[in-house]
Amino acid sequence: MVTMQQIADACGVSRGTVDRALHNKPGIRPEVADRVREKARDMGYISSRLMPSLLNTWKIGVVLHSAASDFVKELAHLFEQFPNSSLLPVKIILRTMDGVDIQHQLALIDELVEIEHIDALALMPLANSLIREKINQISEKNGIPVVTLNTDIGDANRLAYIGPDDIAAGRSAAALMGMLTGGRGHILPILGQQSGHYADSQRLTGFLEEMSANYPDIEILHPECCFLDGELAKRITCRAIQADPELNGIFVSSMGRRGVAKALQETGTAGKIHVIIHDITPSNLSLVRQGIVDFVIGQDIETQGTRPIQILYEYLSNHQMPEQRIQLTDISIKFRCNIPSEA
Repeated sequence: MVTMQQIADACGVSRGTVDRALHNKPGIRPEVADRVREKARDMGYISSRLMPSLLNTWKIGVVLHSAASDFVKELAHLFEQFPNSSLLPVKIILRTMDGVDIQHQLALIDELVEIEHIDALALMPLANSLIREKINQISEKNGIPVVTLNTDIGDANRLAYIGPDDIAAGRSAAALMGMLTGGRGHILPILGQQSGHYADSQRLTGFLEEMSANYPDIEILHPECCFLDGELAKRITCRAIQADPELNGIFVSSMGRRGVAKALQETGTAGKIHVIIHDITPSNLSLVRQGIVDFVIGQDIETQGTRPIQILYEYLSNHQMPEQRIQLTDISIKFRCNIPSEA
């Protein structure tokens, strides 16, 4: 029988490092954990602590909205890969939806509960009281624990929230924009959606608060919404450029980045009008390399795509409650000097 010490010897690490890697404990670098897990699989190791659970694989449902965005595509991939990367006895049943229709999200949750008979749910919730009621219903009546991710419904009966502080992210964007513009000029905020998604409204709230408090000489133009339509975002940007010669900044709270980029390129204003966007994805980093976007604000997608399942597994297996109900992910900032060159 293969032991943890044998795995440690094969990897050149301590037995404690192997234990942390195989049981998803903190205090180990992700690349080391991946190497240890791969070696454990190669050597045919099965943890004694997982033996009872292996007889019963937990079924964990995942529901994500805005599936057309690059960020959510990456998030979905992380969830799909989780069982193989973690060695935990879980089966992920993923459901995604392109838009932000409340009834669509409710229907997907019902499908997972009533047809797939999931044991737990990781949910990227839409901003609506019906979603809160559904969380309360399945957790209290069906006994299905729920973890929210990316955005939260704070007064719902969920085990935990894993994701960013979007108000702080919006404030970060405003502080950067204020420095870029020298505290002067006109700034246009472009939202992806007017309702349904907390990120847009919360990021805008933080942006406006920071601007009002620290950059009184900057005029914030009336926020526009592109409704997830890249071509509309392009037309909004072109109109603003033509109508306002003092426009020197654009803040994009979620979707619409490519449309804004096209407008700036076509009008010859790329690099002249400062742009700040959210989500560190390959396509967004490409806009930085092209000199179209100044800063990209990230929200730690790796944690959002793994930690909810770890929390739910620990609760299902050991009735272990998370140490913190709100676990905020890091706000990171990428710009031309700290991104890798394109391969």
